[in-house]
Amino acid sequence: MSDYDLEDDHASMSRHDLVAVGAGFLVFVASFLPWYGVTFNGGQAESGVNGSVDAWHGLAGIGVILLLFSAVATAAEPMLLGENRPPRLVPAIAAVLACVGAAFVIIKSLALPNALVPGATVSLRWGGWVLLVVVVVQALVSVLRVVHAGDDKRLT
Repeated sequence: MSDYDLEDDHASMSRHDLVAVGAGFLVFVASFLPWYGVTFNGGQAESGVNGSVDAWHGLAGIGVILLLFSAVATAAEPMLLGENRPPRLVPAIAAVLACVGAAFVIIKSLALPNALVPGATVSLRWGGWVLLVVVVVQALVSVLRVVHAGDDKRLT
């Protein structure tokens, strides 16, 4: 049998690890919030019509999935490859996933579709702004994890 102790391994996670996992959870939650929407204030509609979609569409959906994989890799790192693993291997993989995922979400957020009807506007909704902040935090913290990989966990 194995002498693996889940509580001991996760208790040794650094602040960067915990922030990266927490940001991954927040990315998951924020991906269901109103990401971008269309508002129509013209024609026969007296009060206007609007609608919104979440981030699970197209390139942003792929980015969210990559960010979630990054968070899972960070959370599972104490269990992966045992004690003889290279200290920067899993953080580097998680950082690449987080940075590529964040880039996909940011690119898609900046390249919203154009409104095809006069009087209609397409804009990023409040959930989109929350998602952008959280994906940037997760990507930055994931890179910090690579920089500080192998350091004493009590100091980071």
